[in-house]
Amino acid sequence: MDEQIAAFVAEARRYVVVMETDNPDNSWAFAQRSLILVLRLYERVLLLPNMEPETAHGLDLIGHEAWQAQRKRIEQKLSRDYYWCVFEPFEPEKPESIVGSISDDLADIWRDLKAGLTEIDSGKATSISDAVWHWRFSFETHWAQHASGAIVALTALCFGQFADTNRPEGTAEGR
Repeated sequence: MDEQIAAFVAEARRYVVVMETDNPDNSWAFAQRSLILVLRLYERVLLLPNMEPETAHGLDLIGHEAWQAQRKRIEQKLSRDYYWCVFEPFEPEKPESIVGSISDDLADIWRDLKAGLTEIDSGKATSISDAVWHWRFSFETHWAQHASGAIVALTALCFGQFADTNRPEGTAEGR
């Protein structure tokens, strides 16, 4: 497996495990961990090679019920979920702000990553090229927006004016 692909797969696995099983000490710790993971994924996906899928059928996607259950698990780990954002920053006219959801952002990223990991784990000869194509395509058309929204919101939740008050003692601000 190509070095860049292997690095992305490792980050994707780390992200999926944290979203599915992480029981943080508190909401601030989960927000900070999520921020770090999304930033790493963003970098890694940009370094993936351009590949064409070897099969035309596409990957088996995660169903809505599984996604909804995952979104609820993530929401329970956050002190706050909803934030203000602008969907399209280059609108010719001043855009109206809309409500974003950190749990929706993180769960949508999870869904797109999980489908590729499931494909890789199937061990089919075509799984790597199909998964890499899926990750790049879904990033460019879907989860890049969720990642950028989550990065802004999680940064504010960890370090902003209205940050999560569950920040542990001994972190940079508490010294």
